[in-house]
Amino acid sequence: ATILPQCHTSACLIMSQRKARIAVLGAGWWSQGWHLPHLSRHSEAEIVAIVEPNPHPRSAINELESTAALGERYGCPVFSSLADALASPLRLDGLLVCTSHASHFELGIAGLRAGLHVLMEKPMTTDPEEALGLAAAAAAAERDQGLAFLINNTANYRAQSRAAAALVRERRRVGRVQHVQCCMHSALLWLFDDPSNEGWTRSTGRMSGNGFGWGQLSHLLAFVFHVGGLCPTHAFAHTTLSERSGADLSVAAVITCSNGASIALSGSAAVPGNAHEAAGGQLGKYVSARFFGDEGMAVYEGYDQQPDSGRLQLSRRAGGLDADDEAALASAASFAFENYDQAGTGPESLCSFVDACLGREHYVGAGAEVGLAVVRAIDAMYRSARSGRLEACAPGEGAGIVGGEVLG
Repeated sequence: ATILPQCHTSACLIMSQRKARIAVLGAGWWSQGWHLPHLSRHSEAEIVAIVEPNPHPRSAINELESTAALGERYGCPVFSSLADALASPLRLDGLLVCTSHASHFELGIAGLRAGLHVLMEKPMTTDPEEALGLAAAAAAAERDQGLAFLINNTANYRAQSRAAAALVRERRRVGRVQHVQCCMHSALLWLFDDPSNEGWTRSTGRMSGNGFGWGQLSHLLAFVFHVGGLCPTHAFAHTTLSERSGADLSVAAVITCSNGASIALSGSAAVPGNAHEAAGGQLGKYVSARFFGDEGMAVYEGYDQQPDSGRLQLSRRAGGLDADDEAALASAASFAFENYDQAGTGPESLCSFVDACLGREHYVGAGAEVGLAVVRAIDAMYRSARSGRLEACAPGEGAGIVGGEVLG
């Protein structure tokens, strides 16, 4: 959905003359490698605070700078807690939350209560009850204060994803979605098979498991739910676990949805190589999503580091495409999925967040509704893999958001 700002012309003019004032929560691998550099290069954004409780952040993946060094590099104060940052005289527009999964709920709620826009790293949470509570708070904050709550599923903000959503969910050009076949295969054993990468492999809090499901399939399912407009109700899954880290390396699942549709899902980290390196013939992550409806089929698949490996396709049982179909397909004539380019001013999701902070029209590729659906589906998948049975998506079959109202 595209959100239009609710402001008068004079107020919009004032907003356009200043930068978005953003606090970055978390100073780990992804913040230091992506979020902080991206924001520092964005001409309309300003890093006004970094919040990190550990003065010497650690990562098993690479060396990280201390918070003191980060404060000096980006010219901003560093706080050990969000409460301290909110109690300071700083004026903020938004929070970018890039912390441990278990902290997302508390920090997201605090940001919304403080009247701030929020960009939350995926997954929204790993606890369905927390996800429902956060979705309720986000819906109320949008309705009452015009606040944006975005999830950093970067693929959903791409032009290709927007075109797919326009065809399948908005214009219903495949009719009623009856079945989705989707997969994501990545060269990420270096991440999920290594027990030292605790944030990616070890379960914390009330998590039913951790690994490729939360780490990667949260991207794929966010795309499927966004494009298809589907709400999960049950899941049956099997996982292959790492003997070293205990994380799931491969996942096979069937997810049923409230409209009667089914999703057949395959995911694996076991592709040889490194998905983040294009050198040496590495093709990147292979992603496929096929939407079958009672009027046609839409297909989007390819390798995420090979733009010419795929494109959005639409075929209809009645035959023929209209001008809007052709325009959508033309805007998605190459393949792109996650945007993890370290150069530039950040992915489309981050730029949309900056627009929201400045009171501008902005695209919501993954909001609370999509985030809640993802958490419910993946949690049920993990519980099913452990129990060997079909599991209902918690906290209940009717949980979801319709028209901005949360159903529980």
